Amino acid sequence: MSDQRPKQNTPAPFSPEDMARRRRRSIALALVLAGLAIFFFVVTLVKTGPAILNRPL
Repeated sequence: MSDQRPKQNTPAPFSPEDMARRRRRSIALALVLAGLAIFFFVVTLVKTGPAILNRPL
């Protein structure tokens, strides 16, 4: 048997355009996620209504 190991290819470094595109995509994804969290919070408050303040602690 030969003792040859397969070469491990190192990925090419990202270009500045790729990094900018990745950063914009990450920011957009973060904004969508934050928007969904705020939306769910508001919907929860609206569904519970003002009775949420009149509950026993």
